[in-house]
Amino acid sequence: MAVADVFPSGLPLKVTIPGEPCSQGRPRFAVHGGHARAYDPAKSRNWKAAAADAMVEAAPNPGQINYPTGALRVRIVAVFSCPKGDWRKRPPLTPRRLHTKRGDPDNIAKAVLDAATAAGLWSDDAQVSVLSVEKWIAAQGEAPHVVLEVEPIPRPAVVSDDLIRSSAVPIGDLFEAQER
Repeated sequence: MAVADVFPSGLPLKVTIPGEPCSQGRPRFAVHGGHARAYDPAKSRNWKAAAADAMVEAAPNPGQINYPTGALRVRIVAVFSCPKGDWRKRPPLTPRRLHTKRGDPDNIAKAVLDAATAAGLWSDDAQVSVLSVEKWIAAQGEAPHVVLEVEPIPRPAVVSDDLIRSSAVPIGDLFEAQER
């Protein structure tokens, strides 16, 4: 589905950013004229710029994006390249699997959300109320990429305690399910 089909006239929005996912690096500091200055590491800065460019290109009217207002649900799927040591010469080829090494999901989310803010997909990433981040190692031959999905969270006419209780999962139920 192309972004132009659903944005800005309405959400949901789905953007695929080609290339290796990048975590937001720790800020670097430099002293200029006796004042300390913080800046993004080059790797993070370059990745966010490329990601923002991909998001702007995917928009139907670059520079004329209508910001969604209200709460948003964001899903980020980061697919890292398959290590060469895992490649197989004959089938079955190495399938996609969960990634458990470095980049932390929160730092990946920071980089993607900052790039989306810079691209003008929303006015502020504080609008993101529900965030999901998945890290995967690509299947053999699959290109590394990041998928960003954004959708509005419909606002109920009336928020009552009954609505909140019906959507919440009691903590005890979670532990009982794990013990089974």
